[in-house]
Amino acid sequence: MSAPQDNTINGDELSENLGSLNIGDESRLGPDGEPLPKTDEEYAEAQLTLRAIVSSKEAGVIIGKGGKNVADLRDETGVKAGVSKVVQGVHDRVLTIQGGCEAIAKAYAIVAKALLEGAPQMGMGGVVANNGTHREFRNHMRLPNQLD
Repeated sequence: MSAPQDNTINGDELSENLGSLNIGDESRLGPDGEPLPKTDEEYAEAQLTLRAIVSSKEAGVIIGKGGKNVADLRDETGVKAGVSKVVQGVHDRVLTIQGGCEAIAKAYAIVAKALLEGAPQMGMGGVVANNGTHREFRNHMRLPNQLD
């Protein structure tokens, strides 16, 4: 049987150990292990991935004939964009857009506009409720009235 170990830490060791924790340090890491951006410019350049659930019909509008709409979206905004494949028995699909903050915002604005404009031609979407503060669309996007 071995002798019990002394696990006490003196004040200097404790201070040293706490100092290595980097609490409040500027070199915080994001989920990808990369340092988090610190300036507005760094945030604008940071790469994000946003996903949205869309119906299969909406996915068709987003993709376009032969993938033209999604290719144009990529070219115009510089984002990586795609829609998940059809899964039997599942009526929704996942739109994934990856890129910088401003590029993603622009891409989602283009997608929203395409869904609104494509709705009548596709027999889908359109305004389904209006409580006076927002317009609500079947794709679950909410836009403030200031965008009218």
